[in-house]
Amino acid sequence: MFAVLTLIWGTTWGAIRVGLEGLPPFTAISIRFAIATTILLVYAAATKVPLGKHPHEKTLWIVNGLLFFSVSYGVVYWSEQFIPSGLSAILFALFPLLVTLLAHYALPNEPLRRRGAIGVALGFLGIVVIFSEDFAKFGGRQALIAAAVMLLSPFDSPASGSRSTARASIPCRSRRCRWVSPRS
Repeated sequence: MFAVLTLIWGTTWGAIRVGLEGLPPFTAISIRFAIATTILLVYAAATKVPLGKHPHEKTLWIVNGLLFFSVSYGVVYWSEQFIPSGLSAILFALFPLLVTLLAHYALPNEPLRRRGAIGVALGFLGIVVIFSEDFAKFGGRQALIAAAVMLLSPFDSPASGSRSTARASIPCRSRRCRWVSPRS
């Protein structure tokens, strides 16, 4: 599973760039997530992962879908029209840093610990090193606006989605669904 996730997420930025060559940003993201949703629902059915059994689970899907996926990836797709994909990856890599800090203050059971802070910081620095060449391509007013929008979006989208997920505390006892659950 780790290899599959690494392959998918590692190619995200280039795939977005290619998708934007032929489609408007919100059409491209809609197609991408429709395909991903179909694949995940087929996988969940094949592995008998129980979906929608808890009272607030469907509400949580809607909240996370709107706040995390629609807002954050909508911003990414829109921004990548104006900034290099590597810089987009670096800016998006700030999300874990910001969500970690927001969770520390918004969720009493999610204190920022030294080990977690070091892990998030090292992950971010790795992204910066990998995509550092794209800093030279950054320029222009439109690129600056796009970068600023990307930097502000974590304060609404993934942070809110992560808070709603953590507060919902939907149990996930099966080993197969632990990779999608915030609590095991």
